Amino acid sequence: MSAARGGGRGPLSLSDTSLFRWREPAFWLFAVIVVVTGFATWSQQRLFHGLSPSGWALSWGLLILYAVPVFALVYYLDLYEREPLSVVLGALAWGALAATTLAGYANSGWGLVVERAGGPEFAARWTAALTAPFVEETLKGLGVVLIYLIVRDEMDDAMDGFVYGAMVGLGFAVVEDVFYFMAVFGGKPSGVLQGFFLRVVASGLYSHVLYTGLVGMGIGYLVERRDGTPLRRRVGVLAGLCALAVFAHFLWDSPLLDLFPPQPWTGADWIGVFFATAVKGLPLLAFVAITVVLARRRERRWLASILEAETRSGGISGVELAQLERPGRRRRARREMRRRAGARAASLLHRLQREQVTLAMIRSKVATDDDPALQRQRELCHSLRVALSAMPGAASAETGRPAG
Repeated sequence: MSAARGGGRGPLSLSDTSLFRWREPAFWLFAVIVVVTGFATWSQQRLFHGLSPSGWALSWGLLILYAVPVFALVYYLDLYEREPLSVVLGALAWGALAATTLAGYANSGWGLVVERAGGPEFAARWTAALTAPFVEETLKGLGVVLIYLIVRDEMDDAMDGFVYGAMVGLGFAVVEDVFYFMAVFGGKPSGVLQGFFLRVVASGLYSHVLYTGLVGMGIGYLVERRDGTPLRRRVGVLAGLCALAVFAHFLWDSPLLDLFPPQPWTGADWIGVFFATAVKGLPLLAFVAITVVLARRRERRWLASILEAETRSGGISGVELAQLERPGRRRRARREMRRRAGARAASLLHRLQREQVTLAMIRSKVATDDDPALQRQRELCHSLRVALSAMPGAASAETGRPAG
């Protein structure tokens, strides 16, 4: 959930935040790394295009079909306020450009270490598991840390961290899959289709989006400033989630629980591939789903506790608070308002709901109940409610308040 900026720099509207914070050193570090690694990624993609234009185009076409719905799902996970699009796209770019390029070099170097220590046969079975989980989760997590350092006011709970981490993971997964389709599965359309089945259709729910989503959730929980959770506990949660992400990645890349049928796959073997990937990935998916649900409930409880005091200050009514807590209720209220008073009234109600969320954000950041930024936001919410009530059909017959 996005937050208003506190401190001496003054209030910041939730919609004003951008990745491009020119005065932040972390932004310039982020930008330089992304640009430099972007050139390396571009060179690699040109090479793949030259090897097989049709396979390269098919790879990107199929992966876009996968990435767009995943992007939308992650982006809309936040119950109350969407993260700034420029920051979300920055997270995607870090995963796609910086993390993949840097991980390629680091994995190669550590792979040589594993081979020298264990021999060629051991390295063939274990190199991926002993290098990629540690290297890749560290580099992807670094992107989430840099994003926090750039826009501290935008990452103040576990759900924010999950969104940014999952976006980093999505960018990484897409570019890595193109590499595999072209370099491992041969690059021809038939090989690309086989790679897409194995790495996306059968495995797409279990990969980097979940790993780095957990890392990001831990980072978001660590930097959360809402309820005074002891630092030791926050560090422990971060360490636990990072360890789980690394372990899940290690298990996926290792020969442990390898239930894949021998190739070539025919007939029922294709069903066996789904079973093999589910055994390794489904427990993690279930854990992440439960964790996200709990984080959303925690976010909802936080919003209710913050705004409950505002019901006595005019920023929000008790009825509005009950509706604001749940996205489904907010949408139903807007649909009812549209039915009763038309599209303009529904749009105004939508803005009132957004500004009431902003009211909660500001209240959580200021030190006193009469802070000028808080007073201004209360007045804005009050004026929106008055304007809405004045629209024909918008006021409830029972209360005189907006029907939504």
